[in-house]
Amino acid sequence: MRESDAKMKTVSVREFYRNAGLIDGLPEGQQLAVTANGKTKFVVSKGRRPKMTRKLAEARAVGSAGVSKFDGTAFLASLKK
Repeated sequence: MRESDAKMKTVSVREFYRNAGLIDGLPEGQQLAVTANGKTKFVVSKGRRPKMTRKLAEARAVGSAGVSKFDGTAFLASLKK
């Protein structure tokens, strides 16, 4: 048995879909093998959460600093006319 197999927990497809908390409780580096009819269908692993950096925050930001703010109320009012 390989070392990577020793860290892998096995659950059925039914249990996997009924209990989403299995993934939340999975420690980093451990894998969860999902099986159906005794055969592995797919393997789930929990990755590290990326740290928020200034560059990442700017890439995810909506709009740009140089553009005026969007006025949603005025836009909806223009649709009613």
